[in-house]
Amino acid sequence: MAGYTAVRDALGSVVTLLERHITQSGETGLSGVPVSTLSPRELELVPTTTGVSVWLHRIDVQPDLVNRCAPRPAPDRMLHRPTPVELLIHITPLDPAGPVRALMLGRIVQVLSDHSRLAGADLVGGLAGSSTSLLLGVDTLGQYDLSLLWGTLHTHMRPGVALRVNGLVIDTHFTSQDSSRVLSSTSVVEQITEVPV
Repeated sequence: MAGYTAVRDALGSVVTLLERHITQSGETGLSGVPVSTLSPRELELVPTTTGVSVWLHRIDVQPDLVNRCAPRPAPDRMLHRPTPVELLIHITPLDPAGPVRALMLGRIVQVLSDHSRLAGADLVGGLAGSSTSLLLGVDTLGQYDLSLLWGTLHTHMRPGVALRVNGLVIDTHFTSQDSSRVLSSTSVVEQITEVPV
């Protein structure tokens, strides 16, 4: 589990991964290309001609994990339930030249496929050294979702990679509370001798 900085740190971990394999790669067409958490539209307004946008556009609560019982530290204590979340990120290469964008896009797909799990030294900020393990999965967005995504940015659609990040659990900021303790329990079992008609 992680604190409220987990969303920022998870996004930073994805950026660091891409910087290691793009910006710091030393390869022609990739070396020195900046990776940013700004949306493609924000990068246009900076203006940036070449770069990679790692845009966090949505956070969802993971419904299959949200109802798990909160751990109890002691019989008379109770913790509030943490919140498991899923990050939806769109990664878009920007460059005036189509072949350079295609080169960056190919590298992005390769890196995300090769590094589908980030843990330990791959994590940054408050997640570094924690037991958190981020699972990266390339996602498929339909035409309707893509139109909504790019429509909100008020810019033209560009090829990119949709990424889902799972495994992030945000801990509550409440401390554990006193809980009523069950002191004794009595159960009575009686045999049924007659069945009413």
